[in-house]
Amino acid sequence: MKNILVICPTQRDYRELSRFNGAYQFFYSESNPRERLERFDPLSFIEKVVHGIKGKNMHAVIGTHDYPGSMIASIIAEKLGLCGLSLQANLLCQHKYYARLAQKESVPEAVPRFKLIDPFQPAVKLPMDLPFFIKPVKSFFSIMAKRINSRAQYFHFLDACKVHLSQFVQPFNMLVQSYAPLDYSGNFLIAEQLLQGQQVTLEAYVHHGVFQIIGVTDSVMYPRSISFKRFDYPSRIKPEILGKMAAIAKKVLKHIGFDHGICNIEFFYHPSSRQIKIIEINPRMCSQFADLMEKVNGVNTYQLQLDLALGKKPEKFPGGDYNAASSFVLRTFKDRLVSGLPGLQEIEMIKTLFPDARVEVYGRPGQKLSSFMQDMDSYLYGIINLGGRDHKDLFRKYMVCKRLLNFCFQHQT
Repeated sequence: MKNILVICPTQRDYRELSRFNGAYQFFYSESNPRERLERFDPLSFIEKVVHGIKGKNMHAVIGTHDYPGSMIASIIAEKLGLCGLSLQANLLCQHKYYARLAQKESVPEAVPRFKLIDPFQPAVKLPMDLPFFIKPVKSFFSIMAKRINSRAQYFHFLDACKVHLSQFVQPFNMLVQSYAPLDYSGNFLIAEQLLQGQQVTLEAYVHHGVFQIIGVTDSVMYPRSISFKRFDYPSRIKPEILGKMAAIAKKVLKHIGFDHGICNIEFFYHPSSRQIKIIEINPRMCSQFADLMEKVNGVNTYQLQLDLALGKKPEKFPGGDYNAASSFVLRTFKDRLVSGLPGLQEIEMIKTLFPDARVEVYGRPGQKLSSFMQDMDSYLYGIINLGGRDHKDLFRKYMVCKRLLNFCFQHQT
């Protein structure tokens, strides 16, 4: 039996990996610190984890969560001499400014205009013509990412982001300073040319230098927002466009030395100009899509992650039970106080109707949705993953699930 160390596990990790108990023995590190990053010491964490597994023969290390999980997993894997994505390649994805520099060197046609911004220096002019997009060089979950439409909005954003940059990125800066010194820390922003079009996520892995696509998922947004409404698999973009995206992904991953790992690359495709642009590269699997891939491909992405971490080449996809799968994201655009959430009985009823459904509930009664990590536009409170014959079948199942789940909120004024 193989021993697997899981870094910064999420509830999704516990749920999906439990299916592999018996084939693997999992050792979970402390719970994920994502909601308390300003108090998280990654250096002490690494020391504690490495000390805690002394005498145990670890065969692999995995971390499916973007920050800080995947980065720490790369560091610990290197310390233990195990297979895994290198810290250097991980960083060239995690730090959005260095990521853009690497992309510009390898696939310049797929990179929007961008500029580094130091928000702690007095700003007197805009970094580029309005409108543009701005985000921290280290972030996830669309935190502090925003479209800027005016000068006033830009200068207000600079002030608003300073607390975030002094707390949220502190563990990132500690890791970078100790393991891979960079000229620019995580205390910067990056402004980018505004991108438009159809958004997709290409998920792939590289094993001993060989690039392989896992799947491409369509991202559907809530109107006039950057908040995801659902993810549809497989993508309905034309195969020739997907082929061009794959070629871009393969080229940039080779350039940064990405190997022995899974990544997901977000792209924009503009149908009228036919331009393909990289939004960002995430150096880890997309755990939210793991069962979508299983429903259609026949293999859960967690299995692929385990194979790669053990140095094994993943097997070919046999094909799943469904033609389509979607991840439906439940959101509200006003902060609300949670007064009640679906219970186990409601979720079990859904599992009885749709055995391979995945239901995730966020929030806590008595607390506001804003008490939990959210993007800047909306408030997430649930996710429902389903498989179906086609998209019409998926929506029918989704409406059944939504009726069965009793979310109770009080509006906040």
